[in-house]
Amino acid sequence: MNPTSVRIPPLAPEAFTEEQRELVGDWSSMNFTRVIVNHPPLFRVLLPLIAKLIPGSTLPPRDREILVLRTLTLCDEVYELTHHVEIARSAGMTDAEIEMARSGAAGLAPFDRSLVRAAEELARDRRVSDATWGDLAERYSAVELMEVVALVGGYMLMAMITKSYGVPLEDPEIFDSFVQQREYT
Repeated sequence: MNPTSVRIPPLAPEAFTEEQRELVGDWSSMNFTRVIVNHPPLFRVLLPLIAKLIPGSTLPPRDREILVLRTLTLCDEVYELTHHVEIARSAGMTDAEIEMARSGAAGLAPFDRSLVRAAEELARDRRVSDATWGDLAERYSAVELMEVVALVGGYMLMAMITKSYGVPLEDPEIFDSFVQQREYT
């Protein structure tokens, strides 16, 4: 994504309506929320979905981040990927593990490779193969298996949104403040 190709600019907090201010809350410095709040009905639907997929997920944080990192890399997405590298670090992943998850490298543990395959299959085929499903089902409940599919699909949607709207990355000092503000891994 060319950082100069902003199509829907982030709304300045001082331009928020009262409704937009209430919707955005403490996240008024995050460009994603400042773009999506241009459409309050979409904001009301999309943000609870994201909340369910990340802080509300039953998947272990590390597993969730492997799925998200691989999906966003496959989608060639920059904005969310930059944020999720930091979330993955908060979930205890090393920089080497983050890079392996992003690239799908063979150095990952067997179950981590199953997560990478699930993301790849969903991105490519729009379904998880029987073999990968079976590998995941050895550890995950039916609810967690459902969340794997929803998480990858949700982040493919996020990639379409951020890339199509041209959501720009935050300035480094603002971005660094998100690392401190997040209450989830």
